[in-house]
Amino acid sequence: MLIKIGVIGPDDSIKRINHVATYFDSIELMNFPYDKVDEIEDILERNRGLVDQWFFSGQSPFYYALEKGWITEKEGSFPPLHGSSFFGALLEAQMKEQRLFHTISIDTISKEEIQKAVEFHSFDQLTIASYPYEGYRSAADLVDYHRSLFEKGDIEAAITCIQSVQKRLTEMGIPCYRVVPTNLSIRMILQYLLERAQSRKYRKSQIAIVGIEVIYSTQTLDESHFSYKMKHQELDLKRNLLDIAQKINGSMVQLGDGLFFVYTTRGELDLHEKESIFSTMTQEVKAHTNLDIRVGLGFGVTVLEAEHHVRLAFQHARKHESSIVVSVNEDKTVTEILPSTASVTYSLNHIGEEWKEAFKDSSVSSAIVSKILSLSRHYEKEEITSQDLSRWLKSTERNGRRILTEMERIGIVRISGEEQSGGRGRPRKLYQFQL
Repeated sequence: MLIKIGVIGPDDSIKRINHVATYFDSIELMNFPYDKVDEIEDILERNRGLVDQWFFSGQSPFYYALEKGWITEKEGSFPPLHGSSFFGALLEAQMKEQRLFHTISIDTISKEEIQKAVEFHSFDQLTIASYPYEGYRSAADLVDYHRSLFEKGDIEAAITCIQSVQKRLTEMGIPCYRVVPTNLSIRMILQYLLERAQSRKYRKSQIAIVGIEVIYSTQTLDESHFSYKMKHQELDLKRNLLDIAQKINGSMVQLGDGLFFVYTTRGELDLHEKESIFSTMTQEVKAHTNLDIRVGLGFGVTVLEAEHHVRLAFQHARKHESSIVVSVNEDKTVTEILPSTASVTYSLNHIGEEWKEAFKDSSVSSAIVSKILSLSRHYEKEEITSQDLSRWLKSTERNGRRILTEMERIGIVRISGEEQSGGRGRPRKLYQFQL
């Protein structure tokens, strides 16, 4: 499996990265040099579909693209610069200038990293003014920082991590040299991007099963189950589902009255934004056929695992009376999407190893606790009541009190106060998570 990595950076950085990449047989590099950071947008737009991951030559261009929304953190990375990285630039400066520098300025690298390197090499007589930052800083800001220190006589030379900063300072007559990532750092990030791209490729080939189930009302079930009206509605539904199956390159199977499975891959669903296409479908089916449906998405390495997760998704979907989309991933993470609302995601697994023992003798499951925690974050509620739980879990307030009492017993929540119920009854207890 050949992984294509797009390299974005100045010419000299790209040459260095290409040299290190010769150690990897399964990587093919595509080079995209630039002179100004604004060119990155065009590079990404034109070539996004041609590469599996992006290798940025440094922190600044990567975070610039990230802040602009041109890329996500999962699409690329950059080689880190450590405290020892700038000593190569310092040695180069002293060799070319034929003098020892005692005061210098440096940008980008953190003070802690520089301090560790200075202490390790016992360079006590070296005074360093640093401008560390996270994310992106413009070249103009960095140039002004180094220039002002040089004009005040506080430094003898500047060391930067940005090519354009070095060029502008040199044009001003200020001795300036550039820090570049070590070969080891470049090799580490290439390996990281390779493994991440391979993981994403395997993930795209995972089995995905889309389960569609018609929600029959009590009145409908009381009527003749094989009425012509229901058969016509089901035929209309089949037409909609066949269009969906064709769009996602899937195969549709009817398993019974009002129950359909569409078999496809995760990669095909990702092309159509997974849950959103089915959230829209529930509304279209209602408009065209007057039927309410629930959709369960199951993912797995095998068909058996994916089918098991579809059935888990239906278990959660049946707790809702209206149309809903529920997906269950291979790690048993559940995502619920109701029409016109944001999605809610929680895990069916326990919440951390430290709580594993607490749930052994508990009458509430870790999945319920995870769902409650996720919903409290979704509704931005730091304190919750039994009434909140009854509304979120579609159950009684008595059941909500039972769950909160049990969660308090095992140490998941603590009582943080009380609130008036609005009537003559006793005030409700307020609970706060201790996770």
